[in-house]
Order: sequence, then structure tokens, then C-alpha cells
Amino acid sequence: MNPILKTILETKRPTNNPQQNLAVTTTLLKELRVSYVVDEHNNVTVDLGGVTCFTAHTDTVDNKLGTNILTIKNNTVSVVGGGVLGADCGSGMYVMIRMIQVQVPGLYVFFATEEQGRIGSSAYTMPKHIKHCVSFDRKGTDNLITHQMSERGCSDAFADTFIESFALPYKKDPTGSFTDSYSFFETVPECINLSVGYYDQHTKNERQDLSFLELLVDACIAMDWAALPAERDPKKVEFDYDDRWYGGGSVKWGGIPARDESNDIEDFVYGNPWVVSELLQEYGLTLADLHQYKNGYDSYVVSEEEL
Repeated sequence: MNPILKTILETKRPTNNPQQNLAVTTTLLKELRVSYVVDEHNNVTVDLGGVTCFTAHTDTVDNKLGTNILTIKNNTVSVVGGGVLGADCGSGMYVMIRMIQVQVPGLYVFFATEEQGRIGSSAYTMPKHIKHCVSFDRKGTDNLITHQMSERGCSDAFADTFIESFALPYKKDPTGSFTDSYSFFETVPECINLSVGYYDQHTKNERQDLSFLELLVDACIAMDWAALPAERDPKKVEFDYDDRWYGGGSVKWGGIPARDESNDIEDFVYGNPWVVSELLQEYGLTLADLHQYKNGYDSYVVSEEEL
């Protein structure tokens, strides 16, 4: 395993300790003699020019400091005895650092506290010249996330050109929940999230495919990012839905009167069940957990007949 990746994955990076996560990131960059800028929100930026922004987040869902004891089997790394590996999004950090080492043009931003709701990226002002925002924060090995929270983040022209040009076989996937690139849908034309080869994120079974990760690094270094188009209008909000997920018909957004937020959430869950399902799984919730919560909730519900 590359020593940079080993350092990242061995170090627990709990989301409630942004200062420690900042220190992990800046120490790695200092050792490589890379110039960087830290903002007031603990985001770390390395600017190598270009029109593409690359993002990963420095925190994990772990809740304590310490060291992970790693084990490798069949070229897949995980934590001995089970635990949050932190490949989400440590593997993304690793890809970006490897790209920085060979001076691939781009704006590299290591965002803080994504796991608490994109706190770092939501506070970040993206430079106006950036045309593409690429996050390395997706499970699996072939997803090019075109939509987050059902909202389109990239044009088909961008996605198709990427797939034709990239050295690995990715495919368009509209079922993204959210990551830091989602924060820039209204300012950056093309925003995507790419699979980096981890699985079972946010759980004790998290693991990373090391062979795929190195292939991804090579592909990202070889890619001509500047040649990708920028056709989506970020001022135009477009929600796309697929009949197979919610049962047909189209859902129109906008013009909805202000209501209690719980009603809006209920509507969103009804219209976007696949997004909510994936988000719950990413946070480690199982079907058994949901049944347990529902049983507890039902015990407090008073029927109309009892009123």
C-alpha cells in the first residue's frame, strides 16, 4: 500500500474534530513540499491552475480519535476487527494528492466537515473561472454521478465525453445523494461525483479495493480534464426522475407554498425513495433499524378513534 494512503487510513478523522483533520491534511502536503492555503472553515486549497476543481473531504463518520489497525486481504484493505476505515473520503484525498504530486492542472480543495452536511464546501466561494467540479466520494468502481438529490449536476455532453475519454469504464448514474460538489450546482456548470472503489461506507465493514484505486489514480493523471465541455447552465435548476424508482409520472418543483418542513420532507421521500434509501444506508442504518424506530413511533401514535 502506498505510504500516503496508509497514513490517511490509519488515522481516525472524526467529523467532530476538524482541527485534527486539518493537521492530517496539511502535514501530508508539507511533507511533499506542496503550497496550500487554509481558510477560516478549515478547508485546504492547492491551486495548480486549470478550469477543473477536484474535491474530497477530510472527515469521516468516526466519532473518536485514534489509530486504525489495517489488514489487507485479496488486495482489499479494512480495519482489523471491523471499524470505520475512512476510505470515505480518505481515498479521494489520496487520489488528489497523487495528482498534485505530478502537477495535474486543477484547483484541489480538501473540504472540512462534509459528513455534518457539507459545512466546509457550503461556506466556500468557488472561483468564477472553474467550469468543472469533480468529487472523489462515491462507492463502487464505475459510477459517474450525474444527479445529486435528484437534481441534475452535469450535462449529458459532459458525461458522455468523460466516459469516452476516461481510461476506466464508468457509466452515468443519476442516483447520488450528496457530496461537496453538490454545493456548487448553482455556480459551476459541470458537477459530478466519481466512484473510488470503497464499499460499505459509514459502517464497521467499510473496505477499499486497492487495485482499483491505483488504476483510478493513473486514469486521473492521464485524463485531459481541460478538454471536457461545459454546457450545463448552472442557473437552470433541473430535477430528473426515473419511472422505475417512484412509479411513474413527473414531479414538478417550485411554486409550493411554505409549510411545515416535515411536510416537505415527507413529499421529498415520496417522490425520491431511492435517494432517501441510499442516504440511510450511507449512514449505516439497516432495515431492522427502521422497523425498530417505526415500532417505537407507532406506540406513541394516538388513533383518531381514541381522541
